[in-house]
Amino acid sequence: MFILREDSETYRVALEAAPLLVIDADFRVRYMNSTARKEYRYEGALPVPCYTLSHGLEEPCPGECPLRSILATGQPRVCIHRHRHEEIQRYEKILASPVYDTRGHLRGIAEILVDITPQIEEERQTRRELESLLEALDTPRLGILILDGTSRVIWANQGTEVLFGLPRDQILGKDRTTLLDGKTGPGEEGGSREIYLSPQGSLPGRWLEGFSHPIHKGLYAGGRVEFYRDITPRKQMELQLQEARKREALCRVAGGLAHQFNNLLMVIQGLSELVLLDLGQEHRLSSHIQRILQACHRGAEIIRKLLSFSGQRVEPEQTLNLSEFLKRAEPLLRSSAGKRIKLYVEVPPEPLLLRGNEEILLQILLPLVANAREAMPRGGELRMKAYRKDQEVCLEIKDTGRGIPEEDLPHIFDPFFTTKELGAGLGLSVVSGSVRALKGRIEVESFPGRGTLFRLYFPSV
Repeated sequence: MFILREDSETYRVALEAAPLLVIDADFRVRYMNSTARKEYRYEGALPVPCYTLSHGLEEPCPGECPLRSILATGQPRVCIHRHRHEEIQRYEKILASPVYDTRGHLRGIAEILVDITPQIEEERQTRRELESLLEALDTPRLGILILDGTSRVIWANQGTEVLFGLPRDQILGKDRTTLLDGKTGPGEEGGSREIYLSPQGSLPGRWLEGFSHPIHKGLYAGGRVEFYRDITPRKQMELQLQEARKREALCRVAGGLAHQFNNLLMVIQGLSELVLLDLGQEHRLSSHIQRILQACHRGAEIIRKLLSFSGQRVEPEQTLNLSEFLKRAEPLLRSSAGKRIKLYVEVPPEPLLLRGNEEILLQILLPLVANAREAMPRGGELRMKAYRKDQEVCLEIKDTGRGIPEEDLPHIFDPFFTTKELGAGLGLSVVSGSVRALKGRIEVESFPGRGTLFRLYFPSV
């Protein structure tokens, strides 16, 4: 058995290996080894208050003190302590344990001090260098987050304020999932993820692309660094391209079916007219043949709508004055709107010339008027305003109805899309196809509870 004697050299070396303090329950230092005296540059008498020795205070330290915790619980503690006294500025790791007397009563605390100032300064320098590097990369187009091991934000650049719509001091400390509307962040092992954020206040809905990489070493070891950029314009272009491809495919199918159906209809109509000529109007079967011809005419109208939607219908074009056309069509439009709707038509005195066909223009306006009437069952206002804008002729059609739900707006021009119980879903599809047939374009804005605005643009002659 090895016994360490108090009067041995080994005992003295061990006792002086590190700064050692023994503090009583009144926070007075009762014992300091020579190493501690050297560290604290103290040669005075004992006892001395620990708060005076460490901090130059006349009263016990305000706030939480680890010594109080040990005296209250009797449990040892390890803590980081900043020593501030006169010219001494040092960080220490304190290994503190309770001291009991022979009766088992808690009498004080024994502290072993380890100077960790070099490590703290090195970490601070590393933090400053890293943050300087990240600040150099700062741009409103790129958001950078550093997360700890629990995915809480411990650093953020200025770009995150633009992307998340929050000041930086409100981003710090937040859980990353909160910033992403509860959605999963970028992949844990690198890679990227596209994330949609819902509208927040004045900030519209937007798409972000996030990249993530784990931090294995250094000050932020165990955390992650994540990069985010706004890809909303790209996603909008992708969606527009998808819609254009889908519409193109539907147009081809609709056009092909319309031509096939038209060929069959021409045969039925032609043979029916020949039979009617042979039998005469007085024959008992002539009324049935007339019904066949009426059905052919209705079928021909459906074909015209399909061809208008597909953009394959060829109509004789001429130069039209939109202002004069609207004046002539106003009685028809007013009748279509109904008695409860007040129709206002505003046109400039100068001509608004475009290449088109009156039948196609009516095919555009009548469904829009019908939709406005249905959106205002208790009455309201429908305003049409024509004007020139740069090299285009513009026609605005605005109602004061209930508006179109935001989730339906991207689909209103899709064929067969309808919110009506008995609707066919071709009205606005035909409008869109007819506008394209005139080499125009259509825009729509909806204001829930306040109405809908359609803008039609046609090349000016």
